[in-house]
Amino acid sequence: MGKIFLAAALIVVVVFATYEKKAVYASENFRDGKFHNLTETPTGISGNKLGSIYRILFQSGKFSPKETIKAHRINPAYAVSNTEGQLQAVWLGHASVMLKYDNLKIITDPVFSERVSPFSFMGPKRFSDINPIEGTDMGFIDAVIISHNHYDHLDEKAVKALKDRVGMFVVPLGVGEYLKEWGVDPLHIVELDWFGSLSMPDMKITATPAQHRSGRGYFDGNKTFWASWVIELGGKRVYFSGDSGYTDIFGNIGQTYGPFDLALMDIGAYNSKWPYSHMTPEQAVQASVELGAGLVLPIHWGTFTLSEFHWKEPADRFTAEAEKSGLKYVVPEIGQPFTVGGYNPTARWWDNYK
Repeated sequence: MGKIFLAAALIVVVVFATYEKKAVYASENFRDGKFHNLTETPTGISGNKLGSIYRILFQSGKFSPKETIKAHRINPAYAVSNTEGQLQAVWLGHASVMLKYDNLKIITDPVFSERVSPFSFMGPKRFSDINPIEGTDMGFIDAVIISHNHYDHLDEKAVKALKDRVGMFVVPLGVGEYLKEWGVDPLHIVELDWFGSLSMPDMKITATPAQHRSGRGYFDGNKTFWASWVIELGGKRVYFSGDSGYTDIFGNIGQTYGPFDLALMDIGAYNSKWPYSHMTPEQAVQASVELGAGLVLPIHWGTFTLSEFHWKEPADRFTAEAEKSGLKYVVPEIGQPFTVGGYNPTARWWDNYK
């Protein structure tokens, strides 16, 4: 598969040659030097901004587990195995998911760092004892999809660990510059605007709207884009929300690209100080219904403290709302594989921790 993707990469570079700075400037979503959501919404943090940042950075213990969460170690043999026509997934923590179909493998928002922060010595720290799998054990990865440039989604350590074994990094406009800086061959990077697609044998990846923001420092707000993603593997369809507030985009995406066999939905960074950038768990359930999701994997929770609620709250609220709505869901432990259409782990494993 590696040779196929390298050859395809050469074609992609020609087709998407303008998806550098010119594509950023040409995007209808880029105005006045920055990217915009479909509906203009405040993208900053309202209220006591410094107070929220201080509590997340220095008082996260009151929101975090009192003990280390045990993650499953993934057998490297599983990572490179053929699923024989089954769609399988493994939650690697936060927004990182390994998707497998036949001999295809996709990773969303891989994060290997212990902290999601500009600093190695402070900032939100991983709850679990291990990363479920090391980059060297993943074998060849057909595509890595990155939703946006925030530290909990775009991780320098993960990119550097994976860069020589990835067929294609698929990212929103502007994010490719980080990858190049970290040593990724430009032949293996595709930057997409909303509704742009990358097609490969038995695989198609489409960037779709999300309501969010970007930035890794004080002065670079919304200079790069953000996206949700539609992933087609063989005859299966997966939706990856990335980070997004709740809007009517989900119904539109469901009508255009759905229904979906699996939806990976952000449930865990909501806050009244940034209501337009993340969904509440209840909104994530509603969005999943509008997408036409046959099964939902809640993500973006249980790994780092990124807001001001107890770490269990997102899962408690999501599962309660899903039960009321009749939505099918799966809540595996970190590193626990599952098959879409097969056994779906729904045991409340988080109740075993304080």
